[in-house]
Amino acid sequence: MDWKVTVDGPVRMLNSAASTIRRVGRGPLRLSPEWLLLSLLLTGGLLFTVHSQWLWRLDQLLYDVQLDAWSRPAPGDLVIVAIDSASLATYGRWPWQRSLHADLIDRLTQAGARAIFLDILFVEPDVRDSQGDARLAQAVADSGRVFLPVIIEQQQYGELSETLPMPALRAHVKGLGHVDIDLDPDGIARRVFLREGLGSARWPSIGVVLLQELEPAAVDPLPGGRNPSDVPADAQTIVRDNHILLPFAGSPGHFPRISYQDVLTGRFNADAFNNKIVLVGATAPGLGDLLPTPVSGYSRQMSGVEINANLIDALRRGITIESLAPNRQLQLSGIILMLVFLSFPLLKPNVVLPVVTVLALLTLGMSGLLLHMLHLWFPPTAVLIGLLLGFPLWSWRRMVRTVHYFEQELTRLRAEPRGIGFHQSPMQISRGLRFLQMLLSLDGWILLDADDAVLERNSWRAPPTAPVLSIPLEPLIQQQRVWIRIPRGDGHWKLGIEMNGERRVDDMSLQLLSDYTQQFAITYLPERRGNIEVVERQVRRVQSAIADLRAVRRLLSDILRQMVDGMLVINLGGEVVMNNTQAVRLLGLPNESDLSMMEMLTLAERMEIKSSEGLAGALRQVLVKGDTMSLEGRILQGSELLIQISPLTVAGGHFNGAIVILSDITRLKESERRRTQTLNFLSHDLRSPLTSMISMLEIQRADVGQMGQAEMVERIEGYAHKALKLADDFLRLAKAENADYDDFHEIDLVSVGHNAVDAVFAEAQKKTIRLVRDMRLEQAWIKADGALLERALINLLENAIRHSPAGAVVELQMDAAADEIHCRVKDQGPGIAEADQMRIFAPFQQVRKGDGKEQKGTGLGLAFVKVVAAKHRGRISVQSEVGSGTRFCLTLPFTNEPPVENETGVGLE
Repeated sequence: MDWKVTVDGPVRMLNSAASTIRRVGRGPLRLSPEWLLLSLLLTGGLLFTVHSQWLWRLDQLLYDVQLDAWSRPAPGDLVIVAIDSASLATYGRWPWQRSLHADLIDRLTQAGARAIFLDILFVEPDVRDSQGDARLAQAVADSGRVFLPVIIEQQQYGELSETLPMPALRAHVKGLGHVDIDLDPDGIARRVFLREGLGSARWPSIGVVLLQELEPAAVDPLPGGRNPSDVPADAQTIVRDNHILLPFAGSPGHFPRISYQDVLTGRFNADAFNNKIVLVGATAPGLGDLLPTPVSGYSRQMSGVEINANLIDALRRGITIESLAPNRQLQLSGIILMLVFLSFPLLKPNVVLPVVTVLALLTLGMSGLLLHMLHLWFPPTAVLIGLLLGFPLWSWRRMVRTVHYFEQELTRLRAEPRGIGFHQSPMQISRGLRFLQMLLSLDGWILLDADDAVLERNSWRAPPTAPVLSIPLEPLIQQQRVWIRIPRGDGHWKLGIEMNGERRVDDMSLQLLSDYTQQFAITYLPERRGNIEVVERQVRRVQSAIADLRAVRRLLSDILRQMVDGMLVINLGGEVVMNNTQAVRLLGLPNESDLSMMEMLTLAERMEIKSSEGLAGALRQVLVKGDTMSLEGRILQGSELLIQISPLTVAGGHFNGAIVILSDITRLKESERRRTQTLNFLSHDLRSPLTSMISMLEIQRADVGQMGQAEMVERIEGYAHKALKLADDFLRLAKAENADYDDFHEIDLVSVGHNAVDAVFAEAQKKTIRLVRDMRLEQAWIKADGALLERALINLLENAIRHSPAGAVVELQMDAAADEIHCRVKDQGPGIAEADQMRIFAPFQQVRKGDGKEQKGTGLGLAFVKVVAAKHRGRISVQSEVGSGTRFCLTLPFTNEPPVENETGVGLE
């Protein structure tokens, strides 16, 4: 009762401190109007930057980084015929004669090209080579699979015009498409408009034209962001539609290419162009068709023909990227920012920065996921900047509010009762040292203040000086003297201890001294008046008030954790409000959280109470009458418990709940049952032969039904041997249980097996049973007790002989597998029922034969074998079927490491 009254005050202080911490950490800014307004202003400012495109360059930088890491293999049916530097060196400066292009078209057509795109402008006839024009037109007509580009260019006076191939070619081409690549303000090619034209977007991109002819399903419907304007434009206005971001397959040179001159000279494989899409274009520097891309790298630009190859590949794969619509960007960014800002007041201060970091990574991850999985580009820079600005802004407002809150709460906190205080005076530290002198080899000690003035001394023979120590509580040993510095707020004490010079100072003794002196340390600084930061002054005042609470919390936690028994504290509503880990284990629950706030009615369903009134009756006696009750119970399929229930009262004497102590008495009950079983067995089996011998002697003495002397001697001898065997079995079992593996030595198990067979030879001869030795090892040296192992094998062999019919075979087989030796004893007896196979290794167990008759014996032989196997870090197993004999296997390890086994040491094969 005194203990309950003593801790009542600290418990209230602990609850009050926890409530204070929660209010300081979470309460002051919980969704306050001030923070809501700041969140709206910050979110609105960031959304304005999104709408104004101020963060465009940062967004594109993030886009380029993600796109550069997104590569894929080039398709096998897209080939570039490159007008490269080697071709220019062969055929001269550009432009070339158009008959060369006609020869190229013929070569590609004959090679089986599926489609041919010439990224070359043939705007007007060549007045110097009309035959070349005719030759080119004829080649285009004969091929029937040539595609040519359309461009929009600015004329001499600033007017825009659509430049198409000359009419002679337009009449025979398979299709026309624009090849314009849109450059962003930073000069990098990232986006393409799949349709564009003057006045209306009537010209599809060349990639769209090719696929409409070859694979219509790939561009139906046409992807990309739509032009929201439906107002007709004049003929000098470029109208664009179906805007996409181009997912480049790789860096420049990623697509397979063959030099223009190699095609004309026939230096290519026979199937190089068969059933493939061929794109012919300039790749040589100086021809003006090279553009920087997000995947170009340092000083490596990509040719326009390869950009169109990337477009065709993306359209066929269905992986074109669309920018999230501006209104969707604003909505998504605003939702994320508001959710983040409004969550700050709901988080503890120490997790805000990790949460902001995680949210930033999640934002980047979401942007990458949308890009790579859904092919949508969401610019994340506004959200990232919002997270970067929101955290310091929130921290500043929290600090301002916390300082104000400290001022309000310190007065209330000071009024709370103090916890359990430790000794603080020099006289009390000396009392403890006199106690420790009984445990450690202390000759004397001295306690000094910060100015080396003596506060307390006891048999200290040295001058009262101490070294200057830089690390608090770190012991410094000087010739069997230990100096320990004890912080005392602004100052410190110095404790010098003289150790016994004849004994070595060990680390555990020093640790005990340090732990003891820590009880006198004051680790917080007293409050100072003067020029000091307000927050620091308030924190020091709080430290002074809650130091005792921390000590009480550690004390209560250690008490609960170190208790051997389980403890539950329940309130008047029957709910568990406090518990320790031992209670969780005894109640068979997987986690401690499963017990928190669990009702006693639920716990009662898990128990079998050995009381007529049950658990409810016991709780009634405790909570109504104030009695202390003890009763026994069993957890369903678990431990047996002694349950002690005591009332828990508050200072006024009213009942506030109950304390339930759970003690595990399973082993005690099991010991009682075994003792009763042993006494019952001995009272029958041991007394039976002795009683029989006495009865025979009394009959012989009374001359009633006398028998011959030889017969009487034979019977008495049989009874005596039976009693002696029972006593020997008990002695052997006791010796095996007391064996220690560390006392074993190296023996040859094969020799032990031969000795065991020799020992039972005579008994086998009496029943005309043939013994077979199947020793597959010449030697098997293991660490063991030879006598115990030999007796164990004899027990197995005798058991086999006893239950085998006359003329049967009993076999001892010994072999090795991996790091184990297997000793198997096989018989041809009636077998053992499956239900009895685990029970035969328990002491005093009688099982039935296969024919239903009970086997004779003390029930100690196989129990002895099981103990011997466990002592040798091995195991015994049995395999048997009724009517098919039995096989016991004794498995022993070669090494000293214990094998994996079940809890009983017995296994089934």
